[in-house]
Amino acid sequence: MRKWLGAAVLLLFMTACGGGERGGAGGETIVVGLRADLGGFNPVTNSDQYTGELINFALFTPLVQYDSSLAVKPHLAESWEMQGDSGVVFRLRRDVKWNDGRAVTAEDVKFTFDLAKDSSSASLLGSAFLANVASAEAVDSFTLHFRFVRPHAQALEDFWWAPLPKHLLENVAPSELRNAPFNRQPVGSGPYKVVERRANERIVLERNPDYPEGLGGPPPAQRIVLRVIPEPSTMLTELTTGGVHVDIPVTPDQTETIEKNQNLRLYAFPGRSLWYIGWNNSREPFTDPNVRRALALGINRQEVIDALLFGQGEIATSTVPPWHPLYPENVRPLPFDPEEAGRLLDAAGWRDSNGDGIRDKNGRPLRFEMLSSDATLNRSVVEQLQAQYRRIGVQVVPRTLEFQTMLAQHKARDFDAVFSSWVLDNFQMASAPMALFHSSIARTPLSTNRSAVQIPALDRLIDRAATTTDEQQLRGIWSEMTQLLQREQPITFLYWLNELAGTQSTMEGVEMAPPGEFMTIGKWRLNR
Repeated sequence: MRKWLGAAVLLLFMTACGGGERGGAGGETIVVGLRADLGGFNPVTNSDQYTGELINFALFTPLVQYDSSLAVKPHLAESWEMQGDSGVVFRLRRDVKWNDGRAVTAEDVKFTFDLAKDSSSASLLGSAFLANVASAEAVDSFTLHFRFVRPHAQALEDFWWAPLPKHLLENVAPSELRNAPFNRQPVGSGPYKVVERRANERIVLERNPDYPEGLGGPPPAQRIVLRVIPEPSTMLTELTTGGVHVDIPVTPDQTETIEKNQNLRLYAFPGRSLWYIGWNNSREPFTDPNVRRALALGINRQEVIDALLFGQGEIATSTVPPWHPLYPENVRPLPFDPEEAGRLLDAAGWRDSNGDGIRDKNGRPLRFEMLSSDATLNRSVVEQLQAQYRRIGVQVVPRTLEFQTMLAQHKARDFDAVFSSWVLDNFQMASAPMALFHSSIARTPLSTNRSAVQIPALDRLIDRAATTTDEQQLRGIWSEMTQLLQREQPITFLYWLNELAGTQSTMEGVEMAPPGEFMTIGKWRLNR
């Protein structure tokens, strides 16, 4: 199941260099540059990749963790016992504490589970991680019994999430959890705690002196400063000159520069981010699958990858990544076929009736807005898509927003089309299609089915995949599902992008792999 890791590329270019900052008597400070501000630090409501990584690796203590080979290992849960295929019993560590000194208990875990399963919380945990988990019972203060809805594959992967402190949040309604002040200044249980936050500027984390030795103990660095630096060229200059020690993420066009600098290291590994165009399936003209398929056939994905990704991407055909053993290898990517795209649009009644180069129907031009974040690469991709669509008589109007603002609009289904990404949060292959496509959450406010997809045949395949434990059968289901998605195009897959990060060579303890760039943040240190 882990053969793909042999293909991971880790490029390390090392030498000694200075730079960085010291915290005086308070100890060492490591500075991390990020392209955009982070979301709320709440495991139940978060849906952002890097916010989630900091939740799981820095600020909170998940039930289980992954190692670099994606094997599930104990964490807050020091052991577990499977109850056949009907459930699992976890026994928790007794030495993990909230930042206010209270013990993390089974009641906190059950409280968090119940919040996530409440549909009014619109939780990614509830829709993607816990769809096959029916209930949680606190057997005693440090023992939990989870019961499954049904037998399903990769059951332990359901539990890569961290509990919240019940004593601080039990009076917050699930529908209001997303706006709780706690999310800005959380009381966590991980190796670091938040001590300062300035919106769109910086977040300061400080070492947790009470972090258990059994989980690695207090981290070497006294503090981590997360600086928001949106402009990639500015970030690269900061990395080169020592203003930041870690750059996440590096843009593909900067990889060669970092490789050639002996004072820097480049980390590149197979990505878990699937980039796609989301069509609002509840808005015209995207209610018509033939229009959606035509728009998919009008995209030259390889042109985008060659021009903008500098070899750091691969065409996407499925929610299953190419490096995974369950990848449906018998399904070829949808081709670039502008002639067929034109035929489909003609058949749907979209023709250029006035000779202005833009197709129209009943007096309405085939023009729509495409939303994206304001990251430089994202803007460039949308501009290239705009040019490609113009060649088949479709007018795209780009609209770029700050990432969190864009994400809020996407979640609210207030868009025509959106260029965005989905991250495989828990490496359970059924979680992405369940969250992205299942009709059961198509009308739930702020749910992960942001394109309002409602395709009964797809629901049936998702449900089958969720309950199948035989790998050969799963491959067949993923293949069938991929073919259906190619026909219907509720969203249009573009590419998988490698994860890219840069560090100064003075950084030690850094390991980056599919679980995340921050997976060893509790071990990071500067070698002077």
